[in-house]
Amino acid sequence: MLLSLILTRPQPALAQSNGVTSPVPGDTLSGVVIVAGTATHPEFLRYEMAFLRQNATEAGWIVFAEGSQAVVEGTLAIWDTTVGRDANAPVFPDGAYQLRLRVVRQDYNYDEYFVNGLTISNSSPTPTPTPDENEPTRDAAATPSPLSTIETPIPGILPSLTPFPTPTRPATPENSVGVIESPDGADGEGGVLGQIASVDTSGFGSAFWTGVRLAAYAFGALGVYIFLRFLFRLGWRELSGRINR
Repeated sequence: MLLSLILTRPQPALAQSNGVTSPVPGDTLSGVVIVAGTATHPEFLRYEMAFLRQNATEAGWIVFAEGSQAVVEGTLAIWDTTVGRDANAPVFPDGAYQLRLRVVRQDYNYDEYFVNGLTISNSSPTPTPTPDENEPTRDAAATPSPLSTIETPIPGILPSLTPFPTPTRPATPENSVGVIESPDGADGEGGVLGQIASVDTSGFGSAFWTGVRLAAYAFGALGVYIFLRFLFRLGWRELSGRINR
């Protein structure tokens, strides 16, 4: 009875253990590799994926992927082992590698998990096709020449070019006092003499005579003032002489 109760009692779920589940030690990798596993912790902060080349350990561990969300039995990184091969400068040359998963906690301490014995092999010789003895031999004369299949392209009709617009001369400002040369470089009716002749001088004359009139008024007023002052002094002197007698 006691044994049956123990067996039927629900068991607590086991905590997921961190680590990389794929690839596994001894795998040979090529192309794009999905790195799967678990990276979690009650005080999880982030995780990092790094690699180490066994033939260049002096370079140290190089981080190539990281995440800020915990992962449970899922994808940790997508590892493209062919990066740089098109430029003849592969980032991951063929050879032995190690992977490292680092799970960082909120206090910046961390746990590390390693996958050893991985091999990257992206270079493989191109297989040479073996001729089939049962295949009938083609007659060389019946094989069309590659040049006979090339069609000469017919050039298309070029679009008509739009002519450039004819430049127009800027308009000459009217009543301008500045010097304007005629197109042939000589002074004509549109040169200096023409500009001087076109100046309106009627305003200067009226202003001149207005100034003359104002000056005459001022001198006249000054003369009246001097005359009245002379008469006042003369009368005062005569009055003072009578009083003294």
